[in-house]
Amino acid sequence: PPGEEMDALVERCRGRDRAAMELVLSSHADVLERVVVRLVGPGADAEDILHATFIAAMDAFPTFRGEARLSTWLSRIAVHVTIDALRHRQRRAVSAVAADEVPEATEATDDRVHARRQLVRLHQILDELPPLRRVAFVLFAIEGRSLDEIAALTGASVMATKSRVFWARRALLARAKKDPVLRGRALGSDR
Repeated sequence: PPGEEMDALVERCRGRDRAAMELVLSSHADVLERVVVRLVGPGADAEDILHATFIAAMDAFPTFRGEARLSTWLSRIAVHVTIDALRHRQRRAVSAVAADEVPEATEATDDRVHARRQLVRLHQILDELPPLRRVAFVLFAIEGRSLDEIAALTGASVMATKSRVFWARRALLARAKKDPVLRGRALGSDR
């Protein structure tokens, strides 16, 4: 919805108008889904976290003061719900799709299969990182967000955020050097 219409909807959301909340959240669903999927990878976990994000946003709407853009405020909620989910998620012995389950490449599918193997392997390694490092790294290297923005989204200082990105990248690069699927893959650059 246009600006004035969105402002009216947000005001109704503050009053706990469920229909208004559903309209506002559905208009931001794609952005929030992209953030969550990039943080945890595709699958049921992402869907559950997105659903939990919507519930948390509905609960929090009365406290929205408009000091940040609505999309930033909702992204902050998505990031915090994701961090909580990563902290409470039991470690999995095997990813939803193990790299070994990806079919052998043929000439026609070689690039696609290799890219899929890299993505699966990257998510397996990301699963091993502490949640705050994982989130900071993904928001920085994959989402392309600035350190200042990540600090605001996670409620951390810029220095803590920079440190988390550094240590996550270092761990990922160390693993990538040893992994034939990821060897040579760029894992984010300094900004």
